[in-house]
Amino acid sequence: MRSGVTNSLNRPGWHLGVAALWLTLSYSSSIAAQSDAAPHDPLFASDEPLSIILKGPFKDIDKRRDKTAKYAPGSLSYDGPNGAVSITTTYRPRGNFRLDKQTCSRAQLWLDLKKKQTSGTEFANQHKLKLVVQCRNSKSYTEYLRKEYLAYRMLNVLTDISYRVRWVNVIYQDLNGKTLWENPAFFIEHKKRLADRQNLLTVDDSQVSRSRLDPEQATMAALFNYFVGNADFSLTGSNVGSCCHNAKLFQQDEDATYLPVVYDFDSSGLVSAPYASPPDKLKLRSVRERLYRGYCVEEDVFEVVLNNFRDQREALLAVANEPQMLSKRTAKRAVSYLEDFYQVIDNPKKLNREILEACR
Repeated sequence: MRSGVTNSLNRPGWHLGVAALWLTLSYSSSIAAQSDAAPHDPLFASDEPLSIILKGPFKDIDKRRDKTAKYAPGSLSYDGPNGAVSITTTYRPRGNFRLDKQTCSRAQLWLDLKKKQTSGTEFANQHKLKLVVQCRNSKSYTEYLRKEYLAYRMLNVLTDISYRVRWVNVIYQDLNGKTLWENPAFFIEHKKRLADRQNLLTVDDSQVSRSRLDPEQATMAALFNYFVGNADFSLTGSNVGSCCHNAKLFQQDEDATYLPVVYDFDSSGLVSAPYASPPDKLKLRSVRERLYRGYCVEEDVFEVVLNNFRDQREALLAVANEPQMLSKRTAKRAVSYLEDFYQVIDNPKKLNREILEACR
């Protein structure tokens, strides 16, 4: 047993202690209070798919793949309740691995919306938005995209300190209005909107010490990535830019601990995209092989996080099994993969071996 987690977790029927219960109630009350005071963003207030038309030089963007280039001109439009809505929008490619043409035939996109034109629309309060674009034009890649979208939705079930997403059906047009192709995609909430919603500050440090991480939120982030089978992340550093790798940091005030929020789940075992492979240094056979990469924390913290996953089991599996999102076969396989996670955390020996002793 690693230090920081005591042997009481190995006993069948172990229960939530008084300290853990207090931590859960105080943490939940704090988050509820923050959510009640949060500004309202219509785009992420609904799970209903939204049909939009994006107009821009997408063939040129896909060809160049230059994420340092100036934003290219265009527009975003959709049919609102009071008629057609059009918002001046500019585009720039983004991403790292999915930016490579060998990986994806379509570039992932940043959208920069003219904020003055968003008032009173579905995009009110939005300025810069990430659009997760379908990587290739096939039904299988639509399902990979859907599973990644559902991963974000499942994290929303577990914690409000997570990125919200919105599914969109997109018609891509050139600047003359000629339709180029049609594919689904999803928007990801901007980190500044998440911060506003939860009354948090964003953190832009390039490297952080693990001792500065909030134990519960860091454990939640790591355990969720274990849940979906994602080993491609870091909560303390990144090879490029600000911390972290496939995670962003927030805090309640400048003296508070850091709250990590994970994202980018296309390399997870749940999604099982054909281009995905686990980091070489981890020596995993495939992305479907799970590895817990969280840090060792006190028993009370582990109890709170594990019990959150247990309490939300039905809700999480219901998201993975949404009939309008996945085929029956794909949903069945996804649910089976997630059920394997519960086979671990509900078995004291497996929990100890696969998670508690694997913590760093």
